[in-house]
Amino acid sequence: MVNIKKLVKDTLSNSEVLSLTADKKVYFIHANKPNTPYVEYEIFDENGQEWAENKEIATNFYLQVDIFSKTDYTDLENKIKEVMTNAGFNRSMAADLYENDTQLFHKAMRFFITLEVR
Repeated sequence: MVNIKKLVKDTLSNSEVLSLTADKKVYFIHANKPNTPYVEYEIFDENGQEWAENKEIATNFYLQVDIFSKTDYTDLENKIKEVMTNAGFNRSMAADLYENDTQLFHKAMRFFITLEVR
């Protein structure tokens, strides 16, 4: 079976991405008291894409990668786009946001990938 969480973490743990984060790591779903800038990721949907003999043989995975920062995050955003697309992920949307409660800039990027189930 595909371990999508490991694939995403390994992809985002690229040394060039990590060098642009304060804590030098990426967080699954939620970071507890991180320094900025930081990156979170989550898989928000998955569904079967192909079947053979009543078994799922390919799965679509949909994920979101979030950047949170007090300052300009453009370099980090561009590096994440690069490493994700180089790893075979397709980008489906992105939004520039501001979180009033934390006073952080927030970049939300969504990607998807279809992988064979083994």
